[in-house]
Amino acid sequence: EGNMFVRPSIKSGLWFDVGRQLDLLASRTGRRQVLGVWTDASLGSSLSLYAEASRQRLRRDGGTAFDASIADVRLAWQIDPRQRLRLALQGSRVLREPTLYRQPVRRERNDVATQIVYSYKVNPRTAFYAGLSWGGFSDDRQPDFLDNSRSLFLKYSYAWQPDF
Repeated sequence: EGNMFVRPSIKSGLWFDVGRQLDLLASRTGRRQVLGVWTDASLGSSLSLYAEASRQRLRRDGGTAFDASIADVRLAWQIDPRQRLRLALQGSRVLREPTLYRQPVRRERNDVATQIVYSYKVNPRTAFYAGLSWGGFSDDRQPDFLDNSRSLFLKYSYAWQPDF
């Protein structure tokens, strides 16, 4: 694992890992390879960006049991000291080799999720959150992208200190 400052406001890194891993779906062990990269950037005084991408592969029984790619991007805007807006985008793609599993498995699955959250800090111990999230997937049985989750949420968070 390593990281560096590309510029004073941009930090990037990468990691690599190899070793044995249990394939939970098949209850068998194999050789895992993971490679990931990330960057964390301050884009001015109030905007920040975090992005991460990784790829994991598990080889066992003479083949590649699965190959997974994952991406995560988060953009945050600090509007003022009390207000913040955050956008998160996440996606994954998993490819499996069905012949290496005893039970039926899907050859391919793609997932996407997004979330936008607004927060307002009333005081240091009290905040209000409002947000939207959306997600969907596609796979062997559902080749067209299916919008399978939507939500709207509100949260009021507070803390108090008792007088003893």
